[in-house]
Parts: sequence; structure tokens; C-alpha cells
Amino acid sequence: MFGANLGDALGAVLTFRFGTVTLAPGESLVFILALAAALVTGSHLWRIGQREDRQRRLDTLRVAAIDRTAAAPSRGPRWYDRLGGVVAASRIVGVAEQQRLLGALAKAGFRQQGSLARLVASKVVGALFLAGLIWAFFETKGVLVGQTTFRIVGLAAALLLGWRLPDFILSRLTAQRRRRLEEGVPDALDLLVIAAEAGLSLDQAVEEVARNLYASNRPTAEEFATTAAEMRVMANRGEALENLVKRTGLTTLRSITATLSQAIRFGTPLAESMRIIAAEMRNERIARLEERAARLPVLLAIPLMLFILPSLMIVIGTPVGLRIMDTLKQVFHT
Repeated sequence: MFGANLGDALGAVLTFRFGTVTLAPGESLVFILALAAALVTGSHLWRIGQREDRQRRLDTLRVAAIDRTAAAPSRGPRWYDRLGGVVAASRIVGVAEQQRLLGALAKAGFRQQGSLARLVASKVVGALFLAGLIWAFFETKGVLVGQTTFRIVGLAAALLLGWRLPDFILSRLTAQRRRRLEEGVPDALDLLVIAAEAGLSLDQAVEEVARNLYASNRPTAEEFATTAAEMRVMANRGEALENLVKRTGLTTLRSITATLSQAIRFGTPLAESMRIIAAEMRNERIARLEERAARLPVLLAIPLMLFILPSLMIVIGTPVGLRIMDTLKQVFHT
């Protein structure tokens, strides 16, 4: 008797009603578990991003090399790192997809160890979470009842969309970073000209640009810092400059790398060439801004027609309509 009463009490607690929609105890439990998993995953990813951001700031502000022998032992991999590592190493992803994801992460500015595993883990969690939401929607709304094939197709589409959703976010972050790089490269060239005219070598000039540009444009400063590090360890400095073009994907940097490679090989003057290239890139940036400004009237026409124009017609037409209705009532009553 006590067990039956306890079961009825738990069933009443786990039964949720949202208007005309009623969630059974099993469905409520699945929904609560999926929501809790999403919140825990989001919290962990936010904490990871905050910790990595603080670490990058400390590494940038550090001037001298720090002895890492006395550093505290690092903690073991988290559950999402293990999950992403297992899925990334399986046949689900493959070697070609791993290389593509690593390239996309590098273009978005994520070059830390374990970034690939975290990306794959986010894809797995997104696919499972979205599929769970679709399944809960089918069960609560009673959609496609008895049509197993369509339900399987819907779940497969949800899995695919959840798997691809981090790629869309990553492509958006890549576009934003690319825009920041386009904005910061002319300033970097100006600083490079100043450093070259001050008598610094090319390695020192690139490193000085990375140090001074960090406060205003961090993506550009990070790319130049990586180039300076590669120029210190590589025998061929031109290869380090070519890697800069490959990482950023900016075609405008090819002329810069060609000029720098020529200066390295033949000892030609660097300042005047860099000044001309910087002026050209600023003109290109101004032209892009003017092009975006020219598209604004067309883009603003859509919200104008959808939101502002109907409201304006209601404000203007409502008094006229009421006046006409009053006039017609007076005419027909008389």
C-alpha cells in the first residue's frame, strides 16, 4: 500500500501540464535530464572559455620565459575531452574531417590543445540534445503517431542539424575574425614601418608589432606573434611569412609577404614599400566600408515594409476608417 501511494505521489510530481499539453512521468524525466545535461555542458564550456582567455592574457603579458618545472601538475582530461577524443579518433569523423576541422579551428583562432576534441564533443552533445527535443515534441504533441518512418526521418534530420550546428557557429566566428584581421593589418603595417625605420630587424619588428597591437586588435597581434615565433625557429623566414597567409586566408597579405621576402633575400629598403602597401590596404578597406554603406538602403527597406509601414498605415488609416463608419451609420439610420 505504501509503495503504491509513493508511486502515485511520484507520478503526480513528475506530471507536468502546460495548457493543453501534458507530459507523462517518463517524458518529464527525459526532458529534465536533457535540460540538465545542456545546462551542465554550457556551464563547462563557458568556464573553459574564461580560463583559456585568462591564460592567453597571461602568456601575452609575460615578457621573459618562465621556468615551468615548478608548475603545478595539470589535471586529467575532462569528460567532454575524453568523449570528443574518442569520437574524433573513430571512423565517424575520419582523418580528412579531422584535418578540415583543425583548419577551421585555426582560422577561427582556436589553436589550443584539445580544441578538436571539444568541438567534436559539442557536435555530439548538440546532435543528441536536438534529437531529444524533437522526440519530446513528437510525444507531447502527438505528431506523426503511427508513422514510424517519418519519425525516424525527423530524428535523423535533428541529429544531422545538431551535428552541423557547431560548424555554422565556427564559420561565423571565422568570418568575424577575418574581418578583424582585415581591419588590423593596415595598422600592423604602419607599426612595422615605424619599427623598421627605428633600426629593428625584421624579427624584432614583427614581435614589436604583435606586442603593441594586442590592446587594439588581438587577432592580428596573435597572428603576428605566431609569425615572430616561427621566424625565430625556422631556417627559412619566407616560409613563416607564407604560413601567415595560409592561416589568415587574406589575399592582401600576399603582397606584404612578397615584399618582406624580397627584403630578406636582397636586402632592399623595407619602410617605403610597407608604407605604400599600407596606404593601398587602407584604400581597399574604405572601399569595402563604402560598399557596405551603399547596401544599407536596400537592407533597411525590408524592416521598413514589414514593421514601420503597417504601423504607419494603422495610425493614419484608423481615424479615417472610424470617421467613415460613423458617417455610414448616420446615413443608413436616417
